[in-house]
Amino acid sequence: MSNLKISVEFRQSVLAVFELENHELTTLDRACAVLDQIQEMENDVTTRGAVVRGIRGGIGPNPCLKELRAAEASFMALVRSLGLNEADGGMDGNTRSAAARAMNRARWGVRGG
Repeated sequence: MSNLKISVEFRQSVLAVFELENHELTTLDRACAVLDQIQEMENDVTTRGAVVRGIRGGIGPNPCLKELRAAEASFMALVRSLGLNEADGGMDGNTRSAAARAMNRARWGVRGG
């Protein structure tokens, strides 16, 4: 995995395959911003753990876990609004979307298919 932010690699992967209009580029930029947030929250969970001590001393789940799920849902909604799934044949269990492949390449260096 490179030192680039995951969003930079995702953006490059999407733009290498798709020609986007100006309004779609705005949506892609928002998706990339959410991806940066996801990366930061994943780093927090990795660093602090899934269970943390709260401000009052109690032990509970890392608050980033809930936010991470919400950010991932937001990211997928933004990607769906770009229509990348439809352009790549949809997600039917056998076919992974271009967005999913691009995100896996960016995050893990995985070549999906």
